[in-house]
Amino acid sequence: MNRTSTGGRPIFSASSVRDTIAETLAAIKEEDGLTYADMGRVMGKSGDRAEAYCNGDFSDMSGFSLLAAWREWNGRFIGPIRTLVEGSRPGVHCDYAGQSAILKAALAISVALEDGVVDQEEVRANRSTLENARDAIDAQLAKLRPAA
Repeated sequence: MNRTSTGGRPIFSASSVRDTIAETLAAIKEEDGLTYADMGRVMGKSGDRAEAYCNGDFSDMSGFSLLAAWREWNGRFIGPIRTLVEGSRPGVHCDYAGQSAILKAALAISVALEDGVVDQEEVRANRSTLENARDAIDAQLAKLRPAA
């Protein structure tokens, strides 16, 4: 069976992250009619810093500011960033590999459930397998998101 290409993956680099965050914040500012001071309040920074973020200067952007923006603007902020991060991950990006990851997790849960319960230690022992399956499921659900 021939596999169809899904196109090129985005490149994960400092400049692509900077550009994605800046473009996303600038779009939110414009769409919501916000001032830089409004945005700064959300991110726990001054209006000048929010303006710098919209222009691609993240030299002092803290984890708090990033997460506060995510909390406030949810998918509109984190969506493009998530697309960049998840789409640029190394490894096999095909539905067959995803199916295998999901089935491996199903088998691991089935084996763990043989005694009638999946306990914390069994989940811990299978964490990587379960997280790979979650990533594969997220990749399928991502097909429902509009293209960026």
